[in-house]
Amino acid sequence: MHKYEYAICFGFLLIFLDCSRATFNCSAPPNFNNFDINSCCRTPELDMGDVPQKCHKYVSGLKSANSKYPSYAHLCYPDCIYRETGAMVNGRIKIDRVKQYLEEHVHRRDQDIVSYIVHSFESCLSNVKAHMKTLNIESYKVLPHGCSPFAGIIYSCVNAETFLHCPPQMWKDERPCTLAKQFAEQCNPLPHVPLPSS
Repeated sequence: MHKYEYAICFGFLLIFLDCSRATFNCSAPPNFNNFDINSCCRTPELDMGDVPQKCHKYVSGLKSANSKYPSYAHLCYPDCIYRETGAMVNGRIKIDRVKQYLEEHVHRRDQDIVSYIVHSFESCLSNVKAHMKTLNIESYKVLPHGCSPFAGIIYSCVNAETFLHCPPQMWKDERPCTLAKQFAEQCNPLPHVPLPSS
């Protein structure tokens, strides 16, 4: 092959690779046929002691119209987890404490993910704080049950951001996972969750 033929072949390869990335209708997610997307980025083994039980008890004790599904549990549970682990003090996430807690409690074989999670916290905090600044507020309104949506927003954002930047050794390299990641990259930008207007 002459160098021009190499250039043409390389050009076609680039066009093919570019076209192989799907373009999505963001209001119609792909059908994953019951594939568990949560299995794409292996969850690290994390020893949290009795913190989950304490927070479950706390959330279950909140007044709710439906005791089986406590209202605001998706927001109050992360708030409790962050407070109990020392990651959040007086409504503020402390990155140094997040990092320390993860380094001490994530199983040794999963330590590679710690820096990715810490980076996700930094990206999410920066994005959410920028949103709060545009609203000219110091914090989001506390919900009727006493929790701020802040912890839940950060929790959801960090999960999504870590999914997008999962360490290669923890990523399941399968088509549904690649498709889910491409969909999220295109259709679910930072902070990956809707934000309150006040």
